[in-house]
Amino acid sequence: MEWIVPKGGVEMKKSVVSLFLLVLIVIMNFVGCTESENFGDVKNRMTYYTSNDSDDFCDLIKIYNNYCLQNYDKSYQIAVLKFASEDEINTKLSTELMAGKGPDIISINQKLPFEKLLNNGTFLDVNKLCDNNTQADKIDFNNFNSAIMKCGIYNGKRYIVPLFYGTDVFVSKQEKLKKFNISCDNHTVLTYKNLSEKFSSFSNEKANFGFISGYNDSNSMFNYPMQLFNRFINNYVDFENKVTYFESDDFKSKLDTMCRLLNASKEDFPDFIFDDLYINRSLSLMVRKYAYYKSENETPVICRGLVKSDNDYSAFVQVGFGINSNTHFEKQAYAFLKFALSEDVQTKMCGAKGISYSANISFPVNKKAFEQAKYSASKQADDDGKIIGIDNDFMKAYIDIADNVNACTLYRDVSHSYYNDNVIGDIVDDYINKGISKDKFIRQLTSATEIYLTE
Repeated sequence: MEWIVPKGGVEMKKSVVSLFLLVLIVIMNFVGCTESENFGDVKNRMTYYTSNDSDDFCDLIKIYNNYCLQNYDKSYQIAVLKFASEDEINTKLSTELMAGKGPDIISINQKLPFEKLLNNGTFLDVNKLCDNNTQADKIDFNNFNSAIMKCGIYNGKRYIVPLFYGTDVFVSKQEKLKKFNISCDNHTVLTYKNLSEKFSSFSNEKANFGFISGYNDSNSMFNYPMQLFNRFINNYVDFENKVTYFESDDFKSKLDTMCRLLNASKEDFPDFIFDDLYINRSLSLMVRKYAYYKSENETPVICRGLVKSDNDYSAFVQVGFGINSNTHFEKQAYAFLKFALSEDVQTKMCGAKGISYSANISFPVNKKAFEQAKYSASKQADDDGKIIGIDNDFMKAYIDIADNVNACTLYRDVSHSYYNDNVIGDIVDDYINKGISKDKFIRQLTSATEIYLTE
């Protein structure tokens, strides 16, 4: 966005004052935002704020904007307003949304207090939006993964629309596991309860091995031990009903296990039992990962977890969004919603059709696109042109987990969510790194969470 300063023959003193006031107004009103593309008058179309206009959601918007030129008109496009930093955009978003303003489209990858926003009328009920639409081919939510879509429903209203998701899994090698007498195969479920027992023979000090990589990674999303720890904490909060379970014996006993996991990952070890959390793996990428292991004469193993119980098939939303309840563009918002959930777009975004729009997406919520993704993965070939396929125990287990998801959270990068970072981040840090007692940690954790959810 270019700011044009008028020219004219004005006295120097007045010019300096005018210029100062103009700059001040620009800073106060626009906080350094620029248009990612030239959309002209943004007041006449939907808007979206971002500090990263090259992420998966912005890529989807760019594809949609091109689609609009061929199928609608420019008034259906989404104007992407880019801010200089994440802190800047988060401050502006929070201020505007609390005042009943803000952009029309809000992505779940933005650092916002979604647990509070979902309860204060910030988001439009998408079910109502769809019911009000008169098109013959309305969106039918039965065509999408119900377990994933459910995580966007609060108090019976569909406020968030998940588009793509990943599953909670670990990957290792049989050869590495046997080295420590660890019994795991492609059907193993790792729970908070059995973790200590499963890895009782594993000693990181003697073996110079860590549990999982990434503890010292500066990018929170790739600090896998802390991702696991924060997911563990969130499993003991019922955000919708505003209830915590930190005082339970179950949480207290599992907390010790999770702390041991962190300690077994802190050092800069040369190797780890598990590679990473595979939070950004398409089916095709997993097939190629399997082929790589086999080319090295190794046997890959995929484990479901970490979860609370053997019956949990947990997942997280990778890309999703909500619509501002104050939007004046409901017709255009419906068009974007329908586009984003379409079989064609979902298939292309997950790399199952043509040239992949993203390598970071695991599974589409569209059921037909999911089947196409499996078919495409089954035709994946190695460097020699030999079909790898998905008819092996490793890939069958991975697909089975995705097929049977029964629990889903909103956050891929849970450590970077508003709740885990802004609300309890310092408390968790005090416990892990500064040695406050378990009882004090639980008291502070409970208090901060209850205040956040109820005030």
